[in-house]
Amino acid sequence: MAERVVVDQIDFRSALVFPRVLNSATGAFQPARLLAATFVVLALAVAGRFYDALRGPTIQPAGLLAPVRSQFDSVANDIARRAALNYLLPEQRPAGMDIRGGVDVETVYVALQNRLGSVSEREADGIRRELERLDSYRPKGTFDSFSVAVGRCVDSLAVGVLTFSPAVSLGAFANLFIDLPLACWREDRWFCFIFGAAFLIAMGAGGAALCRMTAMDLAGKDKLSAANAFAFVKPRWINHALVPVWPLLTLVVLLPVAAGLGWLSRIPLIDIFAGLAYGLVIVLAFFAAIALIPWGFCMPLAVAASACEGCDGLEAAQRTVAYVLRRPLHALLYFIMATIGVSLVIFISDLFAMATLSLAANFVGMTAGEGPMASQATIRLLLPDDVAPARSLGFTASMSAGFVGMWITVVKSIAVGACFGAFWSVATGAYLALRKTCDDQPFDDLWIPGTPAGSRQDQAA
Repeated sequence: MAERVVVDQIDFRSALVFPRVLNSATGAFQPARLLAATFVVLALAVAGRFYDALRGPTIQPAGLLAPVRSQFDSVANDIARRAALNYLLPEQRPAGMDIRGGVDVETVYVALQNRLGSVSEREADGIRRELERLDSYRPKGTFDSFSVAVGRCVDSLAVGVLTFSPAVSLGAFANLFIDLPLACWREDRWFCFIFGAAFLIAMGAGGAALCRMTAMDLAGKDKLSAANAFAFVKPRWINHALVPVWPLLTLVVLLPVAAGLGWLSRIPLIDIFAGLAYGLVIVLAFFAAIALIPWGFCMPLAVAASACEGCDGLEAAQRTVAYVLRRPLHALLYFIMATIGVSLVIFISDLFAMATLSLAANFVGMTAGEGPMASQATIRLLLPDDVAPARSLGFTASMSAGFVGMWITVVKSIAVGACFGAFWSVATGAYLALRKTCDDQPFDDLWIPGTPAGSRQDQAA
């Protein structure tokens, strides 16, 4: 006869782990984690701005994801031509003004700026209006265009998740992880190599610090400060930085072969054999896709694994891929919970940043008149930044506007830092939940520095 079992209560916290993935997103608002995430975001922004300053504007004003630029360029040429005819002397106008052809917007913009100080105040007002109009048609830096495109894609992804619109979410996901990287590679390959390296280091080392902070929180241990989290990463920062890189090594074989084949295709007669050898590139690209597509989903988990287990990049990759393949439905559930959690953090961050900047701009604007604090940029809820055009101001007014812009950037950076921290928080929660599902290893079982990598606490003791 079967024995009867009476259940008094169920510990849902231990029985159901997926809610902890969703709850981990809220940890992104903890001051220490928010400070660490904002520091990583600002470091990337400084690196990107420095690259733009060295490289100069190279991207069309419409942005990296603009499908066609011919019509946009035609409008920009007409505006630049009219501005040059109205406000520049004949000897100051760009070459080719009298014949039909393109007029360089940047050349006209610089010429108008140089002429601004040698005209009457009335004519200067007209030149300032033309400068404001031309500013939106000037080429942009690669990082500037890249950051705007990332913001739009992330906002669209959050809108799609929170409004239950799969088409919007999938479109934003494809733009963010497929179209945008391809556009960067097509428009500025140096940016892909230089900023891509900085980005991967930030993802690996900076992400590991945030993952460790989240893991300690989920384990119920003492919370780590931002300084202690980076101190945890410092002795093994190269190992953490290399975690996102391992599957990219498949491109080390593909890129030289593809580049060599493209060079040979430019030589008559040999181009026939290059066409025949194109199948080899297809095969290599197929194996690269096999490695890269799963890694795109597992990479955040691997960074969390390196922070929780103390393992190297290759072992972290093998561990996370094995977990996902063993429990694919559980992994999908945790992925959905993580996406919802990050989307909620994006919504809350945008809400507070929008309210802060809008209140500040509107109340100061009551008495600012036409000064440097009038019409400052604000952001709209879950929409791209509504940036006011640059205005030509006096020396002190320009400095004042610069300081105001600095404080606006701080608020936006904190909002972005919260989203960045939420991404790594849910990645850590998803990894620990998947580890619990596959190996029945508790959340509080974390690697302790000074012990062998991957050892459990009971083994270390």
